[in-house]
Amino acid sequence: MNTHYQHEYNQEMADKSSITTYIGGGISAFWGILTSQEFGILIGMLVGVAGLCLNYYYKKRDDKYKLADERRKQELHEITLKTMANNAED
Repeated sequence: MNTHYQHEYNQEMADKSSITTYIGGGISAFWGILTSQEFGILIGMLVGVAGLCLNYYYKKRDDKYKLADERRKQELHEITLKTMANNAED
């Protein structure tokens, strides 16, 4: 899979996981408050923490892809400069 498309896929997954976990956590917490049962509130908190962990994981992954992309661009720039310098000497 192309790095660009992989980056878009990872971002889409991070967005979907964020929305899903926040909605799930909110619904669970709201249900727990309405029913006044501690386990409902606990489930909502656990879903929220799980969403936080998923967001952290996908953000770290996104950062890794961005660093690799910047490194690739820098290497391409250096190669272009060397090629231009060689052509100017000839």
